[in-house]
Amino acid sequence: MKIFLSTMLLASASFASAQQFMTRSGQVHFFSETAMENIEAENAQMSGLLDASNGGFAFQVQMRAFHFEKALMEEHFNENYVESEKYPKATFQGSIQDWDDAWKDGESHDVVATGSFDFHGVKKERDIAGTLTWNGKGWDIETRFPVALEDHKIEVPAVVKDNIAPVIDVDVNATLDPR
Repeated sequence: MKIFLSTMLLASASFASAQQFMTRSGQVHFFSETAMENIEAENAQMSGLLDASNGGFAFQVQMRAFHFEKALMEEHFNENYVESEKYPKATFQGSIQDWDDAWKDGESHDVVATGSFDFHGVKKERDIAGTLTWNGKGWDIETRFPVALEDHKIEVPAVVKDNIAPVIDVDVNATLDPR
C-alpha cells in the first residue's frame, strides 16, 4: 500500500507541492443480487489519495480484505473469481472532472472521477460518478458504480452462473483527511 501511494506521489510533480488528503480506512461494499442468492461483502482496507490542487485522485483496495457472511463464499471469491494471489488489489487512478477547490462550502457536490480502473489485471477507462463533501477538515467521498464481471475477465462456472450477477454494484465511502 505504501509503495502504491509513494508511486502516485512521484508520478505527478504537482503532488509534491499540493495539499494532499488521504485515507487508509475507507469502506467498500459490493452486492450481487440474483433470484437464486444474494452475495455481499465488506472491506475496510481501502486507501485513497486526493491532490487538492488539481483533483488528482487514486485509490486501492486489497482483495483478500473482503469479508463475506459465509467462509466458503470468501474462499471461492479469492481463489476462483478474483484470484487474489495473482491480482491482490483493485486500483483506480485518475482525476475529478472540473475540480474546484472552492467546493469547501460544506455542501455535497456531484462529481465524476475519470481514470483507469484496474481490477483482476484488466484496466478499463471509467467515469465514476459520486458525491464529494467538505467536512470542515477533509473530504467525504461516496460513490456507487457497477462492475461487469465480463469486462474484467472474471469467469463464472456454468454450475453457479445463476447464483452470481453478471454486474456487481460497488459502494465506496471514505473520508480523506489532510496528510
